[in-house]
Amino acid sequence: MRRLTGPPRRGGLSARGRIVGWMLLLVALALTASVLVAGQVLLARADGHLAEELAHEGQKFRAFTARTAAARAGAAPPAVDVLLTGFLQENLPDEPETFFSVIDGRADHRSPQPPPARLDLDPAVIALAAEATTPLSHTVMTAAGPAILAVYPLQVAGDARHASLVVVEFAAEARAQAWSVVRVLAVVSFCALAAAGLVSWLIAGQVLAPIRLVRQTAERIGESDLGRRIEVTGNDDVARLAGTFNGMLDRIESAFADQRNFLDDAGHELRTPLTVIRGHLELMGDDPQERAQTRALVLDELDRMNRIVDDLIVLAKAGRPDFLRIGDVDLADLTIEVTAKARALGNRRWSIDQVADRTMLADGQRLTQALMQLAANAVDATTDGAEIAIGSAVHDGRVLLWVRDTGTGIQPEDRQRIFQRFERGRARTDRQGAGIGLSIVTSIAAAHGGRVQLDSTLDVGTTVTLDLPEVGR
Repeated sequence: MRRLTGPPRRGGLSARGRIVGWMLLLVALALTASVLVAGQVLLARADGHLAEELAHEGQKFRAFTARTAAARAGAAPPAVDVLLTGFLQENLPDEPETFFSVIDGRADHRSPQPPPARLDLDPAVIALAAEATTPLSHTVMTAAGPAILAVYPLQVAGDARHASLVVVEFAAEARAQAWSVVRVLAVVSFCALAAAGLVSWLIAGQVLAPIRLVRQTAERIGESDLGRRIEVTGNDDVARLAGTFNGMLDRIESAFADQRNFLDDAGHELRTPLTVIRGHLELMGDDPQERAQTRALVLDELDRMNRIVDDLIVLAKAGRPDFLRIGDVDLADLTIEVTAKARALGNRRWSIDQVADRTMLADGQRLTQALMQLAANAVDATTDGAEIAIGSAVHDGRVLLWVRDTGTGIQPEDRQRIFQRFERGRARTDRQGAGIGLSIVTSIAAAHGGRVQLDSTLDVGTTVTLDLPEVGR
């Protein structure tokens, strides 16, 4: 017999590990993108703040020159070097910034505080300031890191010299503060990633627990141990998977049980006729009459074996999906046809109790088989001339099909036992059945979603009813 499950695969990353790994990868990418974007925003804001400081210093310079010109109304304007030096003396730079003036291509005066880097000694910066005719800004690299400078040209009537005020904002400190925030964000993001990994590992373990139980149950299951089931909790997809797996185990267990029952039943019932046939064939002599008797007995036993095999096959198929062939069944036609067919079973007073004028979805052939089996049992339980009636009715959404006889009835202690396989009641009978008939009737009723009801009174009679749900189009 083939194994129900293959050997478990070892190695490789588990589903739990893959889920957590992919989740951490996505979270890590999201956090990395967030930190990078935050860093760019912080750096842009730092540079924007420096640019605002440069613009503010330019406004102060323009305000200073305008105020100075107004104070000297009617007098000759001051020289450019006097204006620039006066501004440098009146306005002291903050940390970390510096001011200096450039006149005719050379540095003239510088604010008194020592700057982080001497840009007034940088020829490129001096040349840039000397050539500027309109205000401009420029970013340069210095020994103290990046710096943003602004050049504000100055022209005074009566002074032909080219002069400019240079305002320098050193960006290293502001950018360092931005990067410190980025580092804090990175550390926090890493801690959040670690916490997310731990929490997701625990949550994934809880979510996948039923799947692990499915795997472990499948690994432990065997032909002799089909009773294991998974406890289903919740109503999510994983819980439904566990429920589906339990249903599959139920079907497998039922299939194995049917197989064992079939083998046990076949061995139990076929052993006796085979022994009888073998014994008579071994003892058969050359006398023609004896040979004829033995031949008749053997054929009778073979016919009985054939009936037993047919009945066992019907029982074995009862749990299969193709056991029934559903179609429209007219209950009135079914009742009349079964009564007509049953008349050939014995010399009885056959009648119809009631006819249901209704159509239902069912397997007409299986229902006929069940009613004919009940009619045959009724013939076994009655004598010539006794009444046997067949009927059908519909009450409260239930379809009732019955066979009623006026025989000896069934002993109370036999009323449950006779529905088991190979069990016979103690009714009067002239035939030797295998005791499978009522099991077949029960299987046909169960396949239709119904049940079999027994109502019997000693020395009055028995009524066996198929109680089925009414299923219509």
